[in-house]
Amino acid sequence: MKSTLALTLLASLAATGTAAAGGRDRNFSRIDKDGDGKVAVSELDAHHREFLGKADADGDGFVTREEMRALHQAMKAEHEARRFPDANDNGVVDRREFEDAARARFTELDKNGDGLISRDELPEHRRGMRRHDDDEE
Repeated sequence: MKSTLALTLLASLAATGTAAAGGRDRNFSRIDKDGDGKVAVSELDAHHREFLGKADADGDGFVTREEMRALHQAMKAEHEARRFPDANDNGVVDRREFEDAARARFTELDKNGDGLISRDELPEHRRGMRRHDDDEE
């Protein structure tokens, strides 16, 4: 139970970037049972194995603090690019940049290419989210 909680915290910290570096290090230490500065990817469940597999930059089956920090930075940059899709890097987002980014995101979500996004095509963490209006039906 503690390791599941720690893995969830680690994934959350890496994905959101809201914790201070000390918090990330502390949570990393909870998973690093033998204290060698590495977490064995093979010891994790499928969801966390996929997530941390992305961090395993050298492919050795372990994730170091440095690799986790690098993944965190990459995810933060990707998130920022989605929030502010300034493709030509001129400091403003024009209509075309905004629409191109929205179109790319739609295409990414439309896994079967039918021009529609079903609930099953949404990322797992978004599937349970419903609009308030839906609750009244």
